[in-house]
Amino acid sequence: MFLEFEAKGVSYAHKRSVEYLINTFLKEATKEHQGKYVFTMKDLNEYLEILKREYSVSFYRKNITYLKKLFRIAGIDLAESLKAPAGFNVDLTIVTVDDIKNLLQLIDTLHLSSRFEDWKKDQFIVAMLLMAVTGMRVSELARVPLKDIDLENRRIYLNTSQTKTRQSRVVFFTEELQELLQEYIQTYKPNLQEPLVTVPQMQRPFRRKSPLKSQKLRPKHMRKFFAQEWDRRNGNATIKKLIMGHSIRYDINALHYSHHTVDELQDAYDKIFGNLRFLK
Repeated sequence: MFLEFEAKGVSYAHKRSVEYLINTFLKEATKEHQGKYVFTMKDLNEYLEILKREYSVSFYRKNITYLKKLFRIAGIDLAESLKAPAGFNVDLTIVTVDDIKNLLQLIDTLHLSSRFEDWKKDQFIVAMLLMAVTGMRVSELARVPLKDIDLENRRIYLNTSQTKTRQSRVVFFTEELQELLQEYIQTYKPNLQEPLVTVPQMQRPFRRKSPLKSQKLRPKHMRKFFAQEWDRRNGNATIKKLIMGHSIRYDINALHYSHHTVDELQDAYDKIFGNLRFLK
């Protein structure tokens, strides 16, 4: 499966996310026997029921897609019997500044009880807050090398290979995140050629740490927070679309008339989010 990914030029981040899904299935739903992974239909169905009950429809669909592919490659005649739900699932979660602060307090509690190492805790917090103030998707953050983050100007230029929509754009971050990123880099000296975090690194704590698993927020909700908080602060709707990378195909005003320089976008951003802080 992964050789096929490499032949097709699939991104490293996507390959890692699929590898995480497959390895989780092998760990949770199979037993090793004479060098092979063995499972029954009961094992498979129980595993899928847990996914359906505890995760989003889109995450469940993704698991079904790659399990079917895995079974097909392995010559296991189950691929056609696995069906993903057809309904469209709308996440109605409301995310506020206080919700995110409560999550950070929970992370600190886990850290104090030695369930989060220092660097993992700091990496997790910086990544979550960076998505909250930029509106980036988890997958987008996982494609941006640290060297491409413009710390001085508080900007991240996303190219066409880094965005979900394949449209380049620029996002901005607050002075608080500027300080946190600088401190993280100075303290831990990460490889600047690598991203701040990978998708599996963001997903893993919510599977392995029960206090995190039982609370409502997930990494994907940081982008939702950005959109909701922008509206709560009466930000310009067109500028929000441009920063978040929403489609403007059918927005005549944004497509033909409402054009802005990067400096103008950042000025508008700072007026809305300039005083936004989570830690102080």
